[in-house]
Amino acid sequence: MNELTDKQILTWTKKLVKVVKDSSKIYLNKNFEELVEKHKFENDDVTNLDVKTQDFLEKKCLRIFKICNFIGEEKQTPNESLISVIIDPIDGTYNFKHNIKNFGTQVCVLFNKLPIISVLYLPNEKKVYCANKFGAFENGKKITVSNCDNFKDAVVELGDFSTKLNFREQQQYVKILSETFKRVRINGSSCMDACLLARGSVDLYILYTINPWDKVPGQYLIKQAGGTIVANKENNTFIAGNENLVNKAIKLLNFE
Repeated sequence: MNELTDKQILTWTKKLVKVVKDSSKIYLNKNFEELVEKHKFENDDVTNLDVKTQDFLEKKCLRIFKICNFIGEEKQTPNESLISVIIDPIDGTYNFKHNIKNFGTQVCVLFNKLPIISVLYLPNEKKVYCANKFGAFENGKKITVSNCDNFKDAVVELGDFSTKLNFREQQQYVKILSETFKRVRINGSSCMDACLLARGSVDLYILYTINPWDKVPGQYLIKQAGGTIVANKENNTFIAGNENLVNKAIKLLNFE
């Protein structure tokens, strides 16, 4: 299988949407247990429901794709398949644990290392976002990023601060952005952030991360919604939005 048909992509998208929506039933409004032994770094949050949801998604994806690699926040299982599935079972676990409604599940399918399908689900909004070669969609309706290209009217969304990545630069960015943009927001969920940008609810999104499960599903959604993404791989920072606003933000932040 070296090429995929449009029918195959549409069939996989439909099945994956159902799987991702169903996965939220495992964790939504359920009691959880903290799994300290699975923390990947200080201040990390991992619950038994993160692990259970990851296992559920892997099991269901194997029914769809038969054989695939998994790149998951809670587990990775590489093999020689052309298909890889990136999974973040509960993106925004801290929010989930503390009854803050900003969290979701996000999955991205890669074929020959390139994204072909993303599905992101915000269960508290009951909104599913998907992207494939045909565009980006919210509950089946096509969406696009905002066309706002001036700072005084624009709202910028920031990913969680990372104490491990370019912390001083992040602080400097916040100072500049808060003095220039209309509003600065931090939700604590890259899943929600990407959905907000893709549907035009915010105008710019800045994310600091090295984790594929935090960035890849949302970045493909943003791209298929007409967005531009610029990466500074040296400091693991990404700026996304419409092309004009991104270009202006790059100059404003001396982002290279």
